[in-house]
Amino acid sequence: MSRSDLAEMMNIAPSHVGVLTRKALNDGYLIEDGFAPSQGGRRRVLLKANPNFAKLIGVDIGRARIRIVVTDFVGKTLNYKWLPTETFKGKDHVLRAVCDELKAQLSLFPSVAAIGITHSGVIDPQAGKVLFWPMVQGWENIPLRQIIEDDHGLPTFVVGDSVRAAAITEKRFGHGKGLNSFVLVAVGWGIGAAMYVNGHMHVGRDGLAGELGHTTVAEDGEICSCGNQGCLELYSSAAAIIRRIRSELERGVSSSLIQDVGGVLEQLSMEVTVAAAKSHDRLSERVVSEAGMHLGIALASMVNLLNPEKVILTGSVPQVAGEVLLGPLLYSLRQRGLPRAVKDLPVVVSEFGEEAAAVGMALVAGEGVFKACCREMQGNDIYPGDSPALRGGVSPDPGRSMA
Repeated sequence: MSRSDLAEMMNIAPSHVGVLTRKALNDGYLIEDGFAPSQGGRRRVLLKANPNFAKLIGVDIGRARIRIVVTDFVGKTLNYKWLPTETFKGKDHVLRAVCDELKAQLSLFPSVAAIGITHSGVIDPQAGKVLFWPMVQGWENIPLRQIIEDDHGLPTFVVGDSVRAAAITEKRFGHGKGLNSFVLVAVGWGIGAAMYVNGHMHVGRDGLAGELGHTTVAEDGEICSCGNQGCLELYSSAAAIIRRIRSELERGVSSSLIQDVGGVLEQLSMEVTVAAAKSHDRLSERVVSEAGMHLGIALASMVNLLNPEKVILTGSVPQVAGEVLLGPLLYSLRQRGLPRAVKDLPVVVSEFGEEAAAVGMALVAGEGVFKACCREMQGNDIYPGDSPALRGGVSPDPGRSMA
């Protein structure tokens, strides 16, 4: 980024950015990174965050796994580990598991400057609290940020949507790099989406934007846990696919899956199902194909509304199923989307694994540290802006800020 980019990002007057830049370079926050292409006259010197300035930790607390990454100051992963969430053991166990693993990582990487945490519960990002998490009994009004800061003595940023955190990673390093508008759709045990619109993350009035799994794709369909009928999650999530296949097998439908799992239906998984579909097992092919068709219906509405430059798919369903899912999905999308909106629209599968959300939270933590350093260097008198990351929320574009 150039000095003018820095002034815009930090919401300070261009006349002040020179002083800030010189001090940031002297203190090691920034380093010079060559020159911008010539546009006539003197070429601008480009700046970037110093990867070696500090380490960062990102945490993703999910319903099945806790994922923890350590990165350098620009988000390059240095270490990744996951452990089972074991929600059935209760609130205190989950919190202790997170704190114990953070302690272990901090002993390996003592120069960590901040921690970012995303959580699948309902979050108050201003207070850094988890208001409610139905997966764990008694998990209400948990001051997660305060607990982590008290336990480890590091600035902590809490965000309540792992799909948005993963989208930050895609924007920095993945298929969203260099794009102003794209959609990331996560299809795993549940379904959610994150949207960049005109270069900024769109979260909606109440932070509820992206609930793609609870859009209706079958008007007279089953009743969803949200109270609606025919929600996408009931047809295209991993849970829905496995549930439907198991139901069909229990009804006596012929399938090679019975032999594949040794007659133990509890062993059914996306991997087993997709392998059977690729071997032309008719039941597996039909269920995965219909999941793709319903997902294409929902994506057509999203594409018609947002007109994105790209659609990125992530999660266990697209990453395991591949073309078995993508074929019917793309057919359905092109049948139902506006021709101009879907023509030449790239639909790709993310190259990141399940660590993506944790990496995104490390980037949010890094942005918070960087902006706090800038505020400290210059004082509030020339820094009237306030980063949502410093308040525990998602920056309009953390993917750009540390580039």
